[in-house]
Amino acid sequence: MTIETMNLSKYYGPVRGIVDINLRVEEGEVYGLIGPNGAGKTTLIRTLLGLIRPTRGGATLFGQPIPWGGGELYRGVGYLPTDVRLYPDMTGKELLDYAASFHQPIDPTWRKALQERLQFDPSRRIRSYSHGNRKKLGIIQALLHRPRLLILDEPTTGLDPLVRLELFSVLQEQNRQGVTILFSTHVLEEVDRLCQRVGFIRQGSLVRVSSVHELPGRHMRILTVKLAGGKPPDKSLAQLGHPRAIEGQPGYYRLAVDAPANHITAQLHQVDLEYFEIVNPSIEELFLEIYRGKGEGVQGNA
Repeated sequence: MTIETMNLSKYYGPVRGIVDINLRVEEGEVYGLIGPNGAGKTTLIRTLLGLIRPTRGGATLFGQPIPWGGGELYRGVGYLPTDVRLYPDMTGKELLDYAASFHQPIDPTWRKALQERLQFDPSRRIRSYSHGNRKKLGIIQALLHRPRLLILDEPTTGLDPLVRLELFSVLQEQNRQGVTILFSTHVLEEVDRLCQRVGFIRQGSLVRVSSVHELPGRHMRILTVKLAGGKPPDKSLAQLGHPRAIEGQPGYYRLAVDAPANHITAQLHQVDLEYFEIVNPSIEELFLEIYRGKGEGVQGNA
């Protein structure tokens, strides 16, 4: 078992961080943490890294108790925070040289390949890098020493589409070589592309664990419509879902439909529409639709 937590909880005074998290990440698995902002994903990750001491509960990495505050155990871990903050007066090369000094020896061919594949120029000072280039530098630093475990917090934020695709390829290659990956994301496509399992975090609790193929609402589409003449929704539209009026847009309604797009368009032929739009849901929309009005807090088999 690469990661295991036992009723792991963190409170900041009276404020909830995470509550009784029981998480199990198998060796060689790609596991996604998904949920709304403020759900507790980053708190969980920082606790696993020993950066935050839990209020109660315990956790292990590679079968060893987590050494709060750091230790030799973390030599096998690569970490990318969601907000990459590095020494601004260093160049990218100097930062990577410094990181490499903690993990000798580093394969220079691997380092060069990462820089080329992620289109990263190491010669500039970090203060001059865009958000996307700082994220690339953080990714290379996390991968530099070929860790057994990668923990990535929102790894694709700020990356352009071509670099995102190349990062996916790098991560898939590493996973095929046995690297375990835990990452948080707001992007459903990344879950589909990379993960074997995902855990939904809500209000600090792990409320559902699912394989990607069994992910609730995986085929969900968000449908926005306006009926001709500004009419209210009728029975024909209600066959697709439960229309809800969009605040501030009179006459417009939104439905969450758990069906392929071609089925939705076939059904819409029966409705007199002035406007319609079909989009894939964000993680937040998917999460809210699955748990709207529900209060479940029971974890599945994590």
